[in-house]
Amino acid sequence: MGKESYLLGKEGEQIAQRYLSEQGFRIIVTNFRSAQGEIDLVAQDGDFLVFVEVKSYSFRSYGTPVGAITKNKKRSLIHAARTYIVRHNIKDIYCRFDVLTIFNKQDGTQVIEHYRNAFTIN
Repeated sequence: MGKESYLLGKEGEQIAQRYLSEQGFRIIVTNFRSAQGEIDLVAQDGDFLVFVEVKSYSFRSYGTPVGAITKNKKRSLIHAARTYIVRHNIKDIYCRFDVLTIFNKQDGTQVIEHYRNAFTIN
């Protein structure tokens, strides 16, 4: 990943945090890392523990950013989420995986799309 791509991703995560906070989410952890992978944001939305993948991009390409989350990436996120749950001894809570996409337009504004429950463990 190049420096520009890295910075775009970090900026996107900050925008995502602000957006989710404005929507009533409580941000618990940013960039949770385990041997299995990384989760961009862990948040609470009411009764749900939410694992959020943030995708930032500055140009429209074929397909959608959500479609760019491969089977392997989903597997990695699920394993990392399970690790988070075990490490924090979390029981009896609903969990879901959300994807938040941030499209950086040429005029400096962003378009944010929030896909709640974007994929499941099955």
